[in-house]
Amino acid sequence: MKEIISEQEIKKFNYYGSIYTVHLAVLIISAVPLFMWLGRYAYIPFGILFISTQYWALKVEKLKKKNDIQTYKEIVAFTEGKKLDELHKAVEVGKRPYQNILKVIISAGVTAMICFLIGVLMHLFLN
Repeated sequence: MKEIISEQEIKKFNYYGSIYTVHLAVLIISAVPLFMWLGRYAYIPFGILFISTQYWALKVEKLKKKNDIQTYKEIVAFTEGKKLDELHKAVEVGKRPYQNILKVIISAGVTAMICFLIGVLMHLFLN
């Protein structure tokens, strides 16, 4: 019974994660073109896409919280259907605050670089 529940949770986590990844990629890639072509009217489709992306991010975060997985090692173990022992779990819990800060900084940096590159490419090809 536990294996079936765990398998369902893993499938749900992978499904939500895939949908979130696609939405996030579309959101990042479409930001610059939308605002260049539609001007301030781009806030409408961009807002809808942003809200949709946040919905899927929230679904993923709820599953992570429900299964007490936050760090990369915990997520990998969960998707493989395994659990960390108590010692490894304690070490991972200690890493969480630092990893969360790094996630935010790296995500912001990557997003800024992608948007900058898209803007430069659109400027080159449209002018």
